[in-house]
Amino acid sequence: MNFSEISVGTKIQITVDNGGDMQAKFVSRVMKTGERSLLVIPFMHKGVRVNFESESVRIHLQAPDVQGNSWTFKNCRISTIRKDGLAYHKISTTMVSGIENRRGEKRTYIWQPAVFSVEGVVDQIFTTLKDVSPSGFAFVLDPKKRIPLQIGLEVKCNLNEKNGNVIHLKGKIIRKEKQDQYTLYGCRSSDKNPEILDYLKRLAGERDENDNEQYMPK
Repeated sequence: MNFSEISVGTKIQITVDNGGDMQAKFVSRVMKTGERSLLVIPFMHKGVRVNFESESVRIHLQAPDVQGNSWTFKNCRISTIRKDGLAYHKISTTMVSGIENRRGEKRTYIWQPAVFSVEGVVDQIFTTLKDVSPSGFAFVLDPKKRIPLQIGLEVKCNLNEKNGNVIHLKGKIIRKEKQDQYTLYGCRSSDKNPEILDYLKRLAGERDENDNEQYMPK
């Protein structure tokens, strides 16, 4: 999907991270569109408009197309402007076309230690589960560990809940992306696991929404 195809009224989400120890997600709705920018209802945190004027963060925008598929536009910039007496957040990007979300569903940010078993790797890997969706999950790995993981390998993961329950995840690596401090691996599951769907419902019930923001410290 092209950025210019994002229409007025579209519900969008941005992910803000510093490449290290924090990440936050915000949602809003598009009020005005342009060739390379959008005006959206200002992102708020505890009733205060968020200030994105910083060189140390990265901002990625996610928006759905008319079929409901999710697309990502990386490294956006956000500023505050006034138009016709109203305040907006202006989102601009240098990307003409977005990157399709190959898992196709909403991802829930986890950032929790977990145990992984990877096809062809003898020892279990203790690292961090980044996010989970009904159709997959993603984890990060310190490149200093020098574990050669490639696209197509099967991955199993055991995620421990606070109540002692263990969630079993299984999928194949479909994406490998080098980040500032780690390598990200995206995995897709062949079937939707009812165990994961129940877990995501429980997790959603525990999270506290505030205004139009969901803050998630690592």
